Amino acid sequence: MGGSRLRGRELWPFGKSFALLWMGQFLSQIGDQFLFIAGLSLLDRLTNSRAAFGGLALAITLPQILFGLWGGVFADRWPRRYVLIGSDVARALIVLGALTVQTNADLWRLYPLASALAIAGLFFYPTRNAVLPALVSPAHLLQANTMLQASYILALIAGGISAGFFVDRFGPYAAFIFDSLTFLVSALTLAWIRLPSSVNRPQPARQNSPGRDLLEGLHFVWTRRSLRGVAVITPFATIGIGVVQVLGLAFLAEVLNVRAGGFGLTMAMMGIGLAIGLGMVPLLGRWLSTHRMVGLFLVAAGLATVAFSQAQTFAFVLLAAFAMGLCVVGARAGLTTLIQQITPNPLRGRVDSLVNLVVNSALALAQGSAGLFGQLWGPRPVLMGAGLLMVLVGGFAALSLRGIGALPPEGVASAASSPEKERFLPPPR
Repeated sequence: MGGSRLRGRELWPFGKSFALLWMGQFLSQIGDQFLFIAGLSLLDRLTNSRAAFGGLALAITLPQILFGLWGGVFADRWPRRYVLIGSDVARALIVLGALTVQTNADLWRLYPLASALAIAGLFFYPTRNAVLPALVSPAHLLQANTMLQASYILALIAGGISAGFFVDRFGPYAAFIFDSLTFLVSALTLAWIRLPSSVNRPQPARQNSPGRDLLEGLHFVWTRRSLRGVAVITPFATIGIGVVQVLGLAFLAEVLNVRAGGFGLTMAMMGIGLAIGLGMVPLLGRWLSTHRMVGLFLVAAGLATVAFSQAQTFAFVLLAAFAMGLCVVGARAGLTTLIQQITPNPLRGRVDSLVNLVVNSALALAQGSAGLFGQLWGPRPVLMGAGLLMVLVGGFAALSLRGIGALPPEGVASAASSPEKERFLPPPR
């Protein structure tokens, strides 16, 4: 008995509370795939406007741009268990609002509903990340973060395959109800998680202005040329996938006569590529410098997007989607590593938030433009243009990022020599 229990802990060393969190996350992320494909299917059924697809992407992304930097503030001020459960319950109710969208005249309701979902998520994810160190031992924290990333990829694969066929068989409204139920199940699992009171009710926020901390991060990014370069290049790693999310369903329907089930399979193949890419990146890192790996993967992801746009068969679409996922994860991993190498520890949180803001802003612009230009020119040339742009940026990255990873993080030396935390702006008066 004791030996089997020990072997069980070796296979799953995270404990019951993390298992509940992971299970709830996995189910709700599967539900997200149902919501995503059902929403696109409903748009395609009620309108022929490709701009409507881009508008939905903007409705999701703009709240992240406007409020994304502040989500963590409330994670440190309110009881975290209630924030997590409340966010899930709120999203379960918001999703049900999509059931009222029955005709073209009701389409406008999708946009505030999508924005409300995004805002509720801004409360959830910083809070989840804040409580995670209390759910696992320090020795297993990295593994736990990897498991959460794996849950997203598994949900992308399983949800992508099942959601498309589910929507084809039962329609988008049944998928909305299913997604709402997954949020409620996630809330129930969170209610069973045990959190220490010091973690559930964090210490009061510091008295210094959050705005001043934000300005410090902005000043640091602006005054470091290498970091500016990485921040500018990073958004291009996901443009191809972002455009496929907006125009992929229309492309498959118009060019290849493939329905929502085929689009779900396409997203699942992209998820399989992401999963395999996660395993390949550490191996390639042994032979390639980080800047070369970023450039190589960006160029390859761009070529895969071009291949996607020129596909004449559904099998070729699946192959191109797999290659896109494989290459995008390598480019993003390399760029994230460069950011961590450039940025001193006291500023990594703020710099990461700012880079995410740049990425979300660029993604919103790309997806909104894709919807508009897709309406004017059709999906094929827009997809091809996105791929060619990634190829150009990949070549630029390979040349402009040389030597960055080999340098010590800027500002670290002075921070290490000072007994106080380094500040990058003059002290307030």
